[in-house]
Amino acid sequence: MTKKRARPTKTRAAARPAGDTIESHPGYRRLLARLRPGPAANGLILVTKPGALDDEMSDWLLGNVQGRRSIGRTAFGELIIFRDLRARARELGSGDPETEGDVALIDIHYKKMTVLGTSVDAFLDGLEDRAFQDAFLRRDMFEQAAARLGPLRPTQCYGFVPALALGGSDSADSVERVDWRVHQALLLQS
Repeated sequence: MTKKRARPTKTRAAARPAGDTIESHPGYRRLLARLRPGPAANGLILVTKPGALDDEMSDWLLGNVQGRRSIGRTAFGELIIFRDLRARARELGSGDPETEGDVALIDIHYKKMTVLGTSVDAFLDGLEDRAFQDAFLRRDMFEQAAARLGPLRPTQCYGFVPALALGGSDSADSVERVDWRVHQALLLQS
């Protein structure tokens, strides 16, 4: 008999004022005004329709998605999400409870989350910054992979073969074009 894995229970979040939705967040609105669906940052990011990858985000975050919205993914398949942190700022008495939010990356290769910008403006500025692209988006590896394998289709990403979680190498030589949905689903199970 196979046992189903229980979904974790959600922790109680700080109370949100009426009308305090992600869509009402000024940073989120600024993010959507600047980023349109399609390639961004010279192909390092694929911006999606807001929320298009929320199901996958939910899987990676074990259902803890309150105040979060997917906005795209990197060329290497990591999810990019906006996090509305206003309720947390009110609860902790820190930051600006009217504007607190950030942009983070769910690294599907190492199963960790990294903050890409402590504000929407910091993230947007970083997209054009070479040091930011190197540090967070694997720009050099992307350029090598694109030269060797060609451009990605919207359904693809560059993936490490074998997967890093299975002992693969974090080098351009071990990168292949893969179907993003299949790749991230396999890594989720590893």
